[in-house]
Amino acid sequence: MRSAGFITSAAAIACALCLTGCSTLDRIIGADDWKDWTPTTTSIQVHGDGTLTETIFDRLDQSWYQGNELQDMIARSMNEYNASNTDGAVLVTSYSDAGGDVKVSIDYRTWEDFARYNNTVFFSGSMLDAQLQGFLFPGPFYEVKGSERSDQTVDSAEPVSHKEYSVVISDSGHTVQVPGEIRYVGEGAQVINSHVAGMSEEGKKEEASEASLYIIYEKDQDSYTKKETKKELP
Repeated sequence: MRSAGFITSAAAIACALCLTGCSTLDRIIGADDWKDWTPTTTSIQVHGDGTLTETIFDRLDQSWYQGNELQDMIARSMNEYNASNTDGAVLVTSYSDAGGDVKVSIDYRTWEDFARYNNTVFFSGSMLDAQLQGFLFPGPFYEVKGSERSDQTVDSAEPVSHKEYSVVISDSGHTVQVPGEIRYVGEGAQVINSHVAGMSEEGKKEEASEASLYIIYEKDQDSYTKKETKKELP
């Protein structure tokens, strides 16, 4: 028979959960916190509608640029790109360089715009489209469950067989958030949570031809869309 003390403790826990919500229990059992993740290093967020947000963190070298000079350079570069491509394809939505710490947020209409604007290898789309565009999946790959990456590798044939999945392939060195649960990552990838991954320090040291970040994921049913008001720098 349970003691009165146990019943009192159980009642207290139940009351606390009612007051604080399920997040308390989530923390106890180590639930994934991807919804609370915000970039603290240079990152890309892939949104459910195919748009991208890049957040850049850097330190301003005063010997090369004053803050307003860097802002003007970014604005000119963006405006030149938009004039030669689609108007509004690249938009700087925020800029700050307080104390020399630079933080810039840039919205891209498509992944192609990100790749062209930054002159880097980047793809975001279905597994089938990636293969049709000539991207290879050399492997090995690691299965991901929640925020944990398996220690055992799998042949590339396994993730490639999932045509229903989507993939991000990047040589940019950015941490990447995808609009779905990560199922597989390539070699050298570090899983941060179920929706975010980047290259490990060891992976970044590999040769460029072998350093691509592969994130294969299953889209969330209610993939979010960025709806913030976009404001272009002058």
